[in-house]
Amino acid sequence: MRLIDQKDENFLRTGKFGRYGGIFVPETLVISLNKLADEFQLTLHDPKFQAELAIALRDFVGRETPLYFARGLTDHYKNSNGQGPDIYLKREDLNHTGAHKINNAIAQVMLAKRIGRKNVVAATGPASTVLPRRRLVLSFP
Repeated sequence: MRLIDQKDENFLRTGKFGRYGGIFVPETLVISLNKLADEFQLTLHDPKFQAELAIALRDFVGRETPLYFARGLTDHYKNSNGQGPDIYLKREDLNHTGAHKINNAIAQVMLAKRIGRKNVVAATGPASTVLPRRRLVLSFP
């Protein structure tokens, strides 16, 4: 999958591809983004990478996170005949760094390592996304 086809005249003329618009990145990043997209496609189908990711998600992140039976909520929504939902909560807050964002960040850092990058730039987005990534960079030398 190519994020940007450099030979596409429409892209060069409009900065967009297909009917869905385009991306806004400096020209100097186009080659690197295309390399990243190519490596991502290879990684999706690499059993060794997927196994390594599964181990990291299990051992470092703490996945699968447990389901918690919310007895108080369940009782609250049951009627007098005992009919109503059984409510379970998925406890993503129990993950390392306290949120679901670590699931994405760990794969990003492993992909960066796979393509030989020594730095991971996390300059945009909320701090709650940057902090897990920063923690992972320190954990995956």
